[in-house]
Amino acid sequence: MPWDAMAAGAGGQLESAALATGHEPRLCWRLHPARRVVVFGGMGMRTASRGALAALGLVLFAAPRARADTPPPPGFLEPIVHWGVQKGETCEDIAKVMYGSATHVPLIQRYNRVDCAGRKSLPEGITLILPKAVTSVPDARIKSAHPDVRGRPSGGAWDAVGTGASLYRNHNVQTMDEGRAHIEFLDHTHVFLAQNTLVVIYGTAKNTRVSKVPPTVELEAGEVQAGLSALRGEPAEVAVPDGGVVRAASRDTVVERKKTRTTVAVFDGKASVQSGGRSVTVPKDFGTRFEGTAPPIPPRPLPPAPRWEGGGSPSVVLAPPGTAVITTSWQPVEKAKAYRLEVSRDEGFHDLVVREEIPADVRSFRAEKMPPGSYRVRVRAIDVEEYLGVASDVRTIEVVAAELRGEGVRFEGKTLTVNPYGVLALAAGSRVEVALDEGPFGPPPAEIDLLKQAPKTLRFRTKSGLEERVTLVPLPVASAPAATFDEASREIRVRVATTGLGGIDIPARVAPRLRLRLGERVETVPLAVGEGGALRASIPVAAARGPAQLDVLDARGRLLGATTLLVPEKPAPPPPRPPSPRHLGAWLPPFRPAGVTAVPWTSPTAPATVGRGLSAGITANGPVFQANGRVSGSFGPLGLDALIVTTPFEQADAAQMPGSVPTEDMAWLGARYLVHRRGASELEIAPLFRIGLPLENQRDLMFDLGAAAGGARGRMTWVANAGARFLLSEPSARIPWVQPYLLIGATYDPLRWLRAYVVADAHVLATIGTFRSVVVPYGLTAGVEAGGSVFLTLSGWIGRAESVTWQAAGTVTGSLGFRLEGEGR
Repeated sequence: MPWDAMAAGAGGQLESAALATGHEPRLCWRLHPARRVVVFGGMGMRTASRGALAALGLVLFAAPRARADTPPPPGFLEPIVHWGVQKGETCEDIAKVMYGSATHVPLIQRYNRVDCAGRKSLPEGITLILPKAVTSVPDARIKSAHPDVRGRPSGGAWDAVGTGASLYRNHNVQTMDEGRAHIEFLDHTHVFLAQNTLVVIYGTAKNTRVSKVPPTVELEAGEVQAGLSALRGEPAEVAVPDGGVVRAASRDTVVERKKTRTTVAVFDGKASVQSGGRSVTVPKDFGTRFEGTAPPIPPRPLPPAPRWEGGGSPSVVLAPPGTAVITTSWQPVEKAKAYRLEVSRDEGFHDLVVREEIPADVRSFRAEKMPPGSYRVRVRAIDVEEYLGVASDVRTIEVVAAELRGEGVRFEGKTLTVNPYGVLALAAGSRVEVALDEGPFGPPPAEIDLLKQAPKTLRFRTKSGLEERVTLVPLPVASAPAATFDEASREIRVRVATTGLGGIDIPARVAPRLRLRLGERVETVPLAVGEGGALRASIPVAAARGPAQLDVLDARGRLLGATTLLVPEKPAPPPPRPPSPRHLGAWLPPFRPAGVTAVPWTSPTAPATVGRGLSAGITANGPVFQANGRVSGSFGPLGLDALIVTTPFEQADAAQMPGSVPTEDMAWLGARYLVHRRGASELEIAPLFRIGLPLENQRDLMFDLGAAAGGARGRMTWVANAGARFLLSEPSARIPWVQPYLLIGATYDPLRWLRAYVVADAHVLATIGTFRSVVVPYGLTAGVEAGGSVFLTLSGWIGRAESVTWQAAGTVTGSLGFRLEGEGR
């Protein structure tokens, strides 16, 4: 595939951690009391995808010109063709046919290790991989570099190089103290550079001073891991400055250069080591070395593979994204000076996450904040002669991103503490299969509903067939109900505090209910989430009594908590409250100027009011104006009132109006006593008494003796007064000694603040005038009161005047009143 599509590997992984996980990459060491443990933290990585070379099985004997838009096959930078060599064909022949000129012979060697010198015929029947057109591509590229790698092109200056950098012939690449690099060549040969390693890129295109088929790299210093060419199956060659050459027919051969000493360790296949005119073949799990131009020593066994200790991380690790921890430890190897630990994301250990050498007394490691993915872990011993040993068995660990929802959940190796009402979410793209309990394996589901499915174990199976069992331990969920009894409403009120339900949608997932057992009664009501997250419910019990059992249940009937409460017996109902009395009649009784018939319309109960008024009208004495003041109130059944009128303003006298009674100006003090009330003022009766005190017109004392009765129904009230006024002195021709009267009226409240009324009155005046006639004045009063505690009243009266001869009269009175008590009308 295109170089820029290839993922970072080896040292580049730590550099990419901040992008992959959002955490600061770090590599730290931690000492434990029992043993020293190396801890690698925050290692992120990207998936390395490699083009599969399926096109090797297709052989094309004639290659037409490639269309401009033909994409390169996977693993190549350019379109290619496959050429089957015929008998006697040379590189020049093929170059002329393919590219039109023998000058393009180097293109034949771009992907093929063949000898094109001296027009030598190529072996008949071999298949060549050729570019479709004349192009210029780099011999190699940096597949990953971390963190400090430098490069220098031929004739150029040193500069930092990173992942994706192009490398051409004679290009130098050097890793510094903390640097590592992974170089991939056009023929897919891989070379891995350890720290402080310097190599020279030679490629595969032309002869050099070392060999007719040139080496892949020249190692100046440091360590490289050479891999077999993926395209041709031919050895990868590494040259050293003193003339030695290592030809590795192997996918895993490590060449180390320290000063003038070269050490070779073979872990796969075999390698031919040539120096000082001699050559040795090093088999698998053996090594050799040579100094300068000296010949290599006979191959010797490499340090044995370390054996893993028991315990450590399981083969499948579940953890929230970016929090996974991988741990393992190994047994010591005799004569080990150090250990090399490697963590990779691929089986060939090319996509390295960690590659570190650690002291011999550190035999454990812990990698933290590991992103999801597949990891391979191996360790090698390095003996006192600095030979790199055989790798341990590879431990494969699958990190699966998982998220547990709910309070108190924990990931603990092969145990998950889960909330029984929660959900276990698994990240998509995991390379493992999952089974619930003993069910069949299948792709990981996006979510496992722990409430509905309720698995006890999860079984994971890796691609290699390994099975891992994870036990799910439910978190205890409980409730603490507290019950109280409300005597007034006869309700049981319950407040439930819960534990273990944080982060859970309680109404949807738990659906809590409260079950009441009271005597033979069994009732269930839902519990609602109230303020502060507490659950609340109330159940009316009416007249029931006795011990009550209260259980908190979930939707499946599981008991979460319980409490009891003693419901007391329902007390006897209190005696009914006496109905509130209503005020009957007018709050401020109407008043009019008159000689002796100005009797106020009086209710059986005196209202608490104060008022001032002004009256004007036409009486038997002519026009008249008069002011008044009124006050009343009650003390239990006793009611008191007072009426004071001013001296009337009128111009008439007896000579002008014979047979009439002068307008009175007296102060009346009265009392009434409520002797009967039925219901809410359905009927009230009270006797009343008043005494009149003369002010300026020198009248004699008078008193009033009578009774008041009234009642209310709906918005209406009625009041009737009957009685007589008596003169305490010798009667005059103008003022009778006795005056019987009768007043009957009613009110109606169309609005709460408005009362209308009408009153009819009749009086009997004995021996009035010079003729000693009996006169019966009568009339009709209509008025309204509007307001609340402060109100206005307006009334008018019309009727027969107090005169011997029949004469009409009429008055109008306006007043301002203050009500000192309220009433619901």
